[in-house]
Amino acid sequence: MKWLSNKLDNISKLNYYVKPEEVKGSLKLDANENLVLDKKFSSEIVSQAIKNIDLRIYPLEQSEAILYRQLAKYTGMDEKYIAAGNGSDQIIELILSTVARGRRVTVFTPTFSYFINRCELHGLMPYRVSLEQENNSLPKSDFLSSAMQTDIVYICSPNNPTGNQFGKQIMLELINILEDKLIIIDEAYVEFAEYSLAPAIYKYDNIIILRTLSKAFGLAGARVGYLIANERFAHIFRSRIQLPYALNTLSLNIASMALARNDYVKETIEAIKRERERMLKHLHKMDGIKAFKSNANFIFFQSCDKDYTIMEQLKKENLSVKALGSIEGRNGCFRVTVGTREMNDRFLRSLEIALESKNMYIHK
Repeated sequence: MKWLSNKLDNISKLNYYVKPEEVKGSLKLDANENLVLDKKFSSEIVSQAIKNIDLRIYPLEQSEAILYRQLAKYTGMDEKYIAAGNGSDQIIELILSTVARGRRVTVFTPTFSYFINRCELHGLMPYRVSLEQENNSLPKSDFLSSAMQTDIVYICSPNNPTGNQFGKQIMLELINILEDKLIIIDEAYVEFAEYSLAPAIYKYDNIIILRTLSKAFGLAGARVGYLIANERFAHIFRSRIQLPYALNTLSLNIASMALARNDYVKETIEAIKRERERMLKHLHKMDGIKAFKSNANFIFFQSCDKDYTIMEQLKKENLSVKALGSIEGRNGCFRVTVGTREMNDRFLRSLEIALESKNMYIHK
């Protein structure tokens, strides 16, 4: 089958999402998971969920209905504006492969690489606009110029990997100007940020908000995400686009119980915010490091580490961070998850040792 071989050849040339390397015994600060949340929290929920379910039968509508009630209560949005999925990445996949097919897309870079990769897989041409290197701000005029020529706009808010969230007023201006474009706003880290644009769906019907329980709720392994959009889109997504049994019974129950106990989750979010600011203060004092403002549960920083001295030192200390390398003209870029105070102190000490051994310097 030559046609299939040719197709596979073309697909094999595409970039793809690379999962974090699993290092046994290493402290994982490379995947933006909520490690401040006590493991007992999720373990107790899983134990209770297992008692309540029967895996011999397909997921019940009742379990799905409970999840939607909890999501509505948590977000303050009516159920009719919400649609769940197997992680927000599965929702992205379905949007790109159905309503976005054959359309042109504008993104800024750097941003969530998975979205760009999936655009390319489905034959969508992503037009890239680089963020300002000084502070990761959005070049508004350049972005608008590109967006006006395309059909879909993707904005990660807060952005991954840079961690910053653009000003709310700027975002609302963009939405208002681009009223005839489909605007996908990825709010995977919104719990750690200053604002959410979910209420804007009441005024604008061209917005899709993406959310997940993988980050703030510490349920990365359960794979539960959801979107918030106008009533018509949410209904069509749930009834026509989404798979009949997108979420398994265990995940449905785990997610519902975690949402019902969100007070504890909110406590960990506040703890992460405090630690994030403390870490930034330390990083700003380090010669050789340029750390950027963050509104997420991770910090993006740059160094002159071209030969990965930092990575080697962190590996010696059994620490895993995300090495981004050179992106958008910047060298020595890294992303580190904000963990507990003990985890963060361990990271900061190891980073200081690496910098001292290399005597690196970067202009701030």
